[in-house]
Formats: sequence, C-alpha cells, structure tokens
Amino acid sequence: MGLLPLEFTDCLTDSPYFRENLHAHENELDRTSQAIKGIIKEVKDLLNAARNLSRAQRNLATSFSNFRLECIGNSQTDDEIVIAGSLKEFGRLLGAIEDERDRMLENAHKTFIEPIERFRKEHIGEAKERKKKFDKETARYCQSLDRYLSLSTKKGDAHQKEAFAGLEMEKIHFFKASLEYVLLLQKVQERKKTEFVETILRFMYGWLTFYHQGHEVAKEFNSFNTDLQVRLQKTRENFEATHSEAEHLMKKMLEKPQDSGCLNKMYTRQGYLFLMEKKHLTTIWNKHYCQYQKENRKFTMIPYSQTVGKITTTDTFCLKECIRRMNDSIDKRFCFDLTALDRPGATYTFQALSEDDCKQWLNAMDGREPTTAPPGRATRQEGCLLDETGFAFVRSCIEAIEERGLEDQGLYRIVGVSSKVAKLTQVAFDPKRTENIDFMSEEWEVKTITSALKNYFRNLPEPLMTFRLHTAFISAAKQENKVKRTAAIEELISQLPTDNQRMAALLIRHLQKVSNYASSNLMTVSNLGVCFGPTLLRPEEETVAAIMDIKFCNVVVEILIENCDKIFKAFPQKEEVKAATGGSRSLDAVQGTQSSEVMLRKRPTVTDHFSPALSTDGPGYTPSVSELRAYTGRPYTQPHMEAKRYGSVAAACQAIRASQMPTLPSHPATVTGYNSSRP
Repeated sequence: MGLLPLEFTDCLTDSPYFRENLHAHENELDRTSQAIKGIIKEVKDLLNAARNLSRAQRNLATSFSNFRLECIGNSQTDDEIVIAGSLKEFGRLLGAIEDERDRMLENAHKTFIEPIERFRKEHIGEAKERKKKFDKETARYCQSLDRYLSLSTKKGDAHQKEAFAGLEMEKIHFFKASLEYVLLLQKVQERKKTEFVETILRFMYGWLTFYHQGHEVAKEFNSFNTDLQVRLQKTRENFEATHSEAEHLMKKMLEKPQDSGCLNKMYTRQGYLFLMEKKHLTTIWNKHYCQYQKENRKFTMIPYSQTVGKITTTDTFCLKECIRRMNDSIDKRFCFDLTALDRPGATYTFQALSEDDCKQWLNAMDGREPTTAPPGRATRQEGCLLDETGFAFVRSCIEAIEERGLEDQGLYRIVGVSSKVAKLTQVAFDPKRTENIDFMSEEWEVKTITSALKNYFRNLPEPLMTFRLHTAFISAAKQENKVKRTAAIEELISQLPTDNQRMAALLIRHLQKVSNYASSNLMTVSNLGVCFGPTLLRPEEETVAAIMDIKFCNVVVEILIENCDKIFKAFPQKEEVKAATGGSRSLDAVQGTQSSEVMLRKRPTVTDHFSPALSTDGPGYTPSVSELRAYTGRPYTQPHMEAKRYGSVAAACQAIRASQMPTLPSHPATVTGYNSSRP
C-alpha cells in the first residue's frame, strides 16, 4: 500500500487524518534519507577498502535490492514499476560481476557520491527546513486563535477587530506554509523516482567500465539501461505536467479560499470546535475535531490539538437538536448547544472559530442561522460544443495541420500567441459570421491552429471521454496486462455517446498520422499522450489525486493512438460530407439551419453521378455492377441487360433513376456511417 496523496484541501481543514498522513510522508522521507546515507557509506567502503571490495560490493547490491520507491496512490504505471524495480536489477548485476572487478575507481566519487549527497542535502534537507517553518506557523496560529477566542465580550469592538485582524493574518501565513510544505513533499517524493535513480544509473554506467572482464555482462545490461532511460524521461515529463497542475491548483486555492468545513463530501460539516467541560468550580474549553452527518444525524467528537498531534479517543452520539446560545447567556462568543438523542439530559456547549463558522454549523444541523452557498465552479468557454460547428472546426484544423505542418518540430507542444488563438476561436464560433475562414492562409500559423484545436477540446463543457467514464478509463489504464488494458479501453470507447466516438475517431486518426512523422516533428506517441491526456480525460474535480492520475490519462491516449485502426474500425476514414462551399481548406458557416437547407437542396441522385458520362459517352457507357451497387445499395443487374428492355443504356439508367434509385450524396465515401449492404 503506497502513501496516500496529500490533498491541498486537507491543508485547509487541517484534520487529524491529514496530520497523520503528513507524518507518514515525513517518516518516509526520513527513511529515504537514512537509506541514502547507508548506500553512500557502502560506496565509500568500496572505494577505501580494496581488499574488502567483494564484500562491500555485495552489501551495496543488497542495499539496492532492499531500497523501496514508494508511489503516491494505489497503482503504478508500467514505467514506474520498471523504475521501482531497477534498483533490484542493479543489485543482481553487481552480484554477477563481483569476481570480475578492477581497481579503476577514480571517477566513482565524482559520478555517484557527490550527486547523491547533493540530492539528500538539497531536496530532503529542504523538506526538513520547510517542516520547521510549518511547525512554527502551526504553533503561532494556534496560539493566536487561543488568544482571540479567549477575549471576553466585555472587550471593546476596536480591541476585538484588532485581534481578529491579527488572527486572520496568522491564518493566512499558516495556510500558505501548509500548502507550500505539502507541495514540497509531493515534489521530493516524485523526484526520488527520477533524480535519485538517474544518479544510480550514471554510477552503474561508469562502474561497468571498470571491469575488464565484465564487458559481456555490460552489453547484456545495455538494453535495460536504454529502456530505463526512456522510462525515466517519460516519468520526468509526467512529473513536470503534474507538478505544474499542482502549482496551478495551489495558487487557485490561495486566490479563492473555500469553506473548509464542507470540502469532505462524506460529512455535512466538519472542523474544529471548542467543547466546554466543567471542572469543579471552573470550566475549561478543550479543542475537538468534529464531524456531522446529516443523513443519520451522527455527531463525532475527536479530542485533538495540532501542536500535540495524537488521536486519543473518539465520541459519537445522535443529535437531537441544536440551539444557538445568546450572547448574554455565556461570556464566550460563537457558542451553541447540542442535545443528544441517545443520551437523555446530556447537553454539549461548543464554541465555533468565528461568526461565519458558527452560522455554518447551525445551518448544517438545522439551526436558526443561515449560511452562504459554497462558491460555484467556473464555467467553460461558451461556443465549444460537439455540434456541427465543432466538427467542421476540428476537420478544418486537422486538414490544415496535415497539409502544412506535419513535419514541424514540437507540433502541439509549441503554443501559439494567445491573442491570435483567441481571435481564431472567436471568429470560428461566431454565429453571426458569414464568410469562411481560410485555414491555409499565412494569417494563421500552424502553432496557432494547433493551440486553437487543443483549446476547443479543453473548453468543452464535458471532456471528450466524459466525466461518467473517467474513473473507468483510469482503472483500465492501470491494468497490468497490456492486452486486457487495450480491450477495456476499446469497450469504454464503445460506451461513449455517438458524437464523442465520431470526434474521438477524427482526432485520434489525426494524432496517429502526426506520430508517423515523429522522426521529423519529434512528436512520438508518448509526447502526444502528454499533450492530449489531461485534455481528453479532464477530471470533474481538481484534486492532487486527480493530478497524480494524469500519467494514466496519457497512457489511455497512447493506447488509442497505437490501436487506432482496431478501436475505431466502425468509423470510416472520411466520415463527414465536405462543405458545399469553401472546400476543405475553409471552415464553412454551418451554424443554424441555413447550411442544413443548402445540403438538402444540393443532395444529388445516384444517376446524377453518371450523367456526364451518359451525355458524352452515350449508349457506349456501361456502369459496372460494383458502381451501381456502391451508389444504390442494391444488387442491380448491369444496365446493358436492362437495355434490351428499354432500348439503350441511357434509357435504362433513366428508368432506374425514376423508379428505383434513392436520393444519395454525390459519393458514398463522404457519407457518415454509409453501409453498402443497406436496402
């Protein structure tokens, strides 16, 4: 079982469970630091004691084999599994070449010991320093909160406002320190899988060259080294993507703070309250972390203080009623009484952290104080829909990209100028537009078109793979067997709405074509997965756990590209009728009913296709059986057989057109979902 993700929302709630999870991450860093120290010690012994080289080398191999790279989450990608097992492979290799060693160790200290010590001191040491700052801010905030809540109602308003302002400032500093500390822990945990293993990898490369008799073993190990280096590069790219998403989420939460009491959907409300307890001739207020479930009216109290950091007991009772305490009935502010249904005569008096917090608790427990609704989610950009306009826009973008930029380096990774991208998107989806957009014009750079295409999918109200199937896609990507993984994703694609399947087929076929030019544009299947994974499988809720799953979103896109022909075999290559005006190089104005009417008016009959030949070739022209079958969907006899009845081939075709043949578009290859076996 890996470490649980440290959610930024948990920093705001600062629950006991968050603290326990935080301690688990800290213990893991301490264990890693100690393990790294152990490895460094073994290497130094190896360099300093040549006569004990064999024994020291085996100890190092054992240290490698026992070293564990814990992952965040319950599942690992194929690359992470290989990276996590790479140290065991290194240990096996050291054991195999133990008898073939040499004394050429001059570069070992520079290539291994210095980088790994630098990693431990800079990254793990930075995490320890940040922990001290976090603990300091925690203590300051708790002390400030205690002082603020200890103010008597007899104090003046000016004094209370000053105390409240000081508390808010300490609270902001505490939340900032907490978020930054969590982000740093995530960063260090992820970097262990890249920088640390890369350091080991460089050492292994150098170490193998010191053995005159170990060249054959080194050759056998080269394939593993190369594969590991590619996987490390992919893992680093995934880390860069997830880290940027995590930073964006952290800044978003700092800019727009949310009510910490309603972030956990398991509980109607949760947070810290102070419980009044009577002791002989006085009363004391003890800090409790409380959770309330409205469905069964269960109220849970956990005595806990962040400075102590230890969960002792948990008390749960069934809530009967909640009554707000009047200010003149108690010398504390923000107080309310709870009566237990299963404990006759038992009444609990709590103090909330603020006036707003008190109102939120009263509202959650059917009190008399109202509450404000949590802030709503930001809406996606209007206009980006899976409609005919969207399909026309995507097709036009794809055709322009394939004609102008398939060999451009960094295609889809180099972004266009924001103002130009916004202008292209605005013009393309403007319902009042009457002229066509010429995507082949030099006005629109290829990077502008690629950015606009990515923005279209990013701004859909629901991602192309839908929120409903998001978890299923991630689970499919986590399967260990690649065949089962592909089959599961193929099944999920078939469960998408028809328009989503059509659009996915259109896009993935294009991405497959882009990957075929990887030698020129450097956009491999893996790189395209990084570009489109987070967009096509956007999570419904932005969390750290969702960010950690981005790597599996990339895997889904990679599988779709690699198995495009198999997964989208039900969709023909050219599934849409080209626009009647503007050709394939421009985005036709398909908004509204005007385009539909034009398409209906210009829909030709099957014999219209043969009319030029009939007029020029005369009776000598004979359409083949395959041509007639393709355009009619029926096993018609050849026209020269019917000519005996009607007198000529032209007359036979005219009779067929008048009596039998249905109205069809000008070519069957341009008909969506055309089936030649249909009657």
